[in-house]
Amino acid sequence: MSNVVEQPEVNNGKISTHEVLLQVKALQEMRKSLRKTTLKMKTPSAVKDVEGLKKECQDDAKTEIWFRKRDTKKRYFTNFMSELLGTALLMFLGCMGCAPQADNPPATHHLPSLSFGLVVLLIVQVFGHISGAHLNPAVTLSTVIFKMISPAMGAVYVLAQFLGATFGFALLKVLMPQEWVVPGFCATKPHPKSTAMQSLAIETIITCVLILVCCGVWDKRNEHKQDSTPARFGFIIAAIAMVAGPITGASMNTARSFAPAVLEGDYSHQWIYWIGPNVGAIIGCGLYSVLFAYEEEKVETNETELEEVNHMITEKP
Repeated sequence: MSNVVEQPEVNNGKISTHEVLLQVKALQEMRKSLRKTTLKMKTPSAVKDVEGLKKECQDDAKTEIWFRKRDTKKRYFTNFMSELLGTALLMFLGCMGCAPQADNPPATHHLPSLSFGLVVLLIVQVFGHISGAHLNPAVTLSTVIFKMISPAMGAVYVLAQFLGATFGFALLKVLMPQEWVVPGFCATKPHPKSTAMQSLAIETIITCVLILVCCGVWDKRNEHKQDSTPARFGFIIAAIAMVAGPITGASMNTARSFAPAVLEGDYSHQWIYWIGPNVGAIIGCGLYSVLFAYEEEKVETNETELEEVNHMITEKP
């Protein structure tokens, strides 16, 4: 008799009672078979064999624990490098589209917005299946809130994002013609006619919108519609940047604003880009959890069927 129990068929999210009963019967047969095997193993030679088998199992368990620890360290390193390289590319390629070329008219905010959007599309396509391609501490904070990753892994992500953003922007400044590297290049600052509180509110709202989009992508009800995810994020970033860019720079990303500030030595209004995106992430997670959360459908059956299943499970072989 085979010891493999077939999984019951699921129709429209529900398991038929007949399939449940068949699985319970199969489990009963497995218990009977195991009981017969146990009775045969009471001879001295069998006991000795069992002790040897037990030692082998313990050794295998120790080996498995070692491999798991190694795999965990490797996963931390892999995700760290994925986020570091992804955020470095975001700053290197995205800010390249903001360069004020001497022989061309100054770029309007539409070109940098589209540049960042298409770069996000590229990065999500390359690194999305490795680390999720967060590229943004606000997105990482959201995954920690939803317990998609551990706080320790979240800290690794955020460290990689800040280091990657700084490295990518520094590399761009070194490789670009120096006459193009003007003060405030690729920095995010509020419009002079916008107050600090207005800019803070806008950064909070647009980050909240971005996180709502992320929540929609992470939702299990949307798990079969992931083919165009890189394009979705790319065009969403471009669209938000086009409308909010002239007012606040449409950062939505503390690491993205931090790198130019550090390398330019200009920390004015930085608090807006530290508070706004993170508060927006928390609000976005809260809104999605409260307004759009759902519970998975449960198996529907009547009391008589439940009693029959419980009796079959508790019945001794």
